[in-house]
Amino acid sequence: MDSSNNFRSIFLIIISTALGAFFGVTIKDLFSELNVTTIGFYRFFFGLILISPLIVKNNFEVLKTSNLKLYFFRSSLNILGFLLNFTALGLLTLEKNAALGFMSPLYATVLAIIILKEKIRLYRTTALIIGLIGVLIVIQPGLSGIEIGIIFAIIGQFCFGLTIVIIKLTSKKDSSLTILSYQYLLTSLFALIIYIPLLEVPNIEQFIKLFIAAILGTLMHYTFNQAIKISDVTFITPFKYMGLVFASLLGFIFFNDVPDIYTWIGGSIIFLSVLIITIREIQLDKDITKKSVINPM
Repeated sequence: MDSSNNFRSIFLIIISTALGAFFGVTIKDLFSELNVTTIGFYRFFFGLILISPLIVKNNFEVLKTSNLKLYFFRSSLNILGFLLNFTALGLLTLEKNAALGFMSPLYATVLAIIILKEKIRLYRTTALIIGLIGVLIVIQPGLSGIEIGIIFAIIGQFCFGLTIVIIKLTSKKDSSLTILSYQYLLTSLFALIIYIPLLEVPNIEQFIKLFIAAILGTLMHYTFNQAIKISDVTFITPFKYMGLVFASLLGFIFFNDVPDIYTWIGGSIIFLSVLIITIREIQLDKDITKKSVINPM
């Protein structure tokens, strides 16, 4: 993996986490007004509308794939994941939800080693462990009991962790647009099936919020898919921790959630994990360059 891809993937994953924080603000705001099934359906349905012109412009060539079974499996995971995680988002503060959201890349790292046979280098492992310690400090397990929202988030993040591995598998043959198209097409279909019995119709203001959420969520997924496509799961994982910074800031601005000392201590430790992996990747790239000069073969 060359340095240009490394830095590009870092940029994409940070943009994705920032978009995810704004997406969380919108979903949390809607949670008090609409059923989580309604939110999930319109979020993916509007997302499908947004990318439809690209599918049509491509003369539907983007839908040609040999990974259809994987896409069906991923979309079923998406349904379970969004039901659990949207509910958790409504019950927890943005920063705590963001901290628990870091479990999905941790799950993904372990699953990538088992399923994708990715190599997990010592410094990456160290960075992940440090990041996890930071997350545990933020959520303070055992000090206030286990909230139902935390349980929902833990299970939901496992679903998302598995989808990260599926994205990596499908990205070997399919473009980011193909991956995104099937995600929205199939997830919208599955969400419609569970939405029909409820048939809750949002008002105009809620429709606008849902459309904004769809824009943010679609861009979030596209940038994330691109990052996964050009980089190892184990490399980009620590950079997901930057989402805590964005979530803490937006939680304070929009919901008056004041981050406590544990959040700032944990956030600093999380940042340390990102710093470790960044410095080490740069050093490795320099070492590789030197070796190529000495021995061009």
